[in-house]
Amino acid sequence: MEPIQSETKVLIFDEEYRIASHLNADMTRQVAECVDTKMREIEARASHLSKSRVAVLAAMEMAADLLQIRQEREDMLQQTHDQIKKLSELVEERSSLLPLTSDWIDQRGKKQYY
Repeated sequence: MEPIQSETKVLIFDEEYRIASHLNADMTRQVAECVDTKMREIEARASHLSKSRVAVLAAMEMAADLLQIRQEREDMLQQTHDQIKKLSELVEERSSLLPLTSDWIDQRGKKQYY
């Protein structure tokens, strides 16, 4: 883990916290704002819940979002690898059809086009 870079005061759900983090102060504030926003969204849907339940539901929703994004990234990486493999195979196939030797390149340069 990276060394602590900053200690930042943030306000989350009307409570002040002093956060020591490897993130810079601006990023720490953005994270806190994200958590605060999610907690307020949940409170707006279910105002009868305690703060601790709101916090747990916010953590669950944010973790679900993170896991979904990770899965989408993995899927995109797999698609990219598959397409690179197909492209490599196509290049290999096409290059075997073309005699790319220095003689062929020299002869091609001497051709006259009409």
